[in-house]
Amino acid sequence: METHHKLDALADILNTIRLSANTYFCSEFAPPWGMEIDKGNDGIFHVVVDGSCWLNINNTKDPIHLCTGDIVAFPTGGAHSISDTLESKMLPGSQVVENILSGHNPFHNQLSNHPASSSTPQQNTLMCGSFHYDSSFNHPFLKDLPCFIHIKAKETPELSWLRSLISVLANEARLPAPGSTVMVDRLTEVLFIQLMRTHMEASPDRLNYMTALADPQIGSALNHIHAETESHWTVERLGEAVSLSRTSFTDKFSRLVGIPPKTYLVNWRMQKAKTQLETTNTPMIDIAENSGYSSEAAFSKAFKQFFDTTPGRTRRKVKN
Repeated sequence: METHHKLDALADILNTIRLSANTYFCSEFAPPWGMEIDKGNDGIFHVVVDGSCWLNINNTKDPIHLCTGDIVAFPTGGAHSISDTLESKMLPGSQVVENILSGHNPFHNQLSNHPASSSTPQQNTLMCGSFHYDSSFNHPFLKDLPCFIHIKAKETPELSWLRSLISVLANEARLPAPGSTVMVDRLTEVLFIQLMRTHMEASPDRLNYMTALADPQIGSALNHIHAETESHWTVERLGEAVSLSRTSFTDKFSRLVGIPPKTYLVNWRMQKAKTQLETTNTPMIDIAENSGYSSEAAFSKAFKQFFDTTPGRTRRKVKN
């Protein structure tokens, strides 16, 4: 049952921050090859489907050797490079993606003029893509995203199901069929969620939002908050629902989530109100009441203090 709670809250967050995921390509690279990826706003991931290669993270001294089945991700878009050897010439990552998507893999068939031999360098199969989310949302989940995640195939045999997912994802990306675009995007979103889970499990003592979701009491409280359709919950009611006194609940919630429960409630209702204004035609008074305000005037004043713009302007901006 607790897993259901955690997934409900996380699903609501991912929907509200507008998580979208995209696999750019799954391609064979013949050596020498290398990509240099600049820091960006989107998260980036790489899966070594076959072969091995090297990862260099900017501002770190030691390169990381990646093997078949390894998954690496930069959820906050950190700068890095990935190549078959440490000496290989690098091409800009954006250029590589653009060329592959136009049907011109810059690292394809570079060995065609060389006879195969035991000394011939092995080709690699690499799958790369991105995660995008609306970073304008002021939410602890986004603030707590790790800079780097590395899932080592040799150290995670229990994730055999994830290897199966990667295999399906790789096949759909390489050999598109009707519906492949939707399938690839959805499977890539599943990959993002699993990366977050793995990071949480690898850092059980670290206090962050994923830890809060995993906590039986605070995770349940977060689920209650994210499931409400009207302004029902108060700090007292939430504490009672998870069998904690107001003081104990506030202390534990603040320690795990990073902000007090009352602040979280107000912030999340405002974020949801903004999303409703941008994506629905729900009357303003209904949005105001569902956010805990008895009038459009009170809601508009609070909304302007929170987002530095009015609800009306937010709705008109989308329509225009």
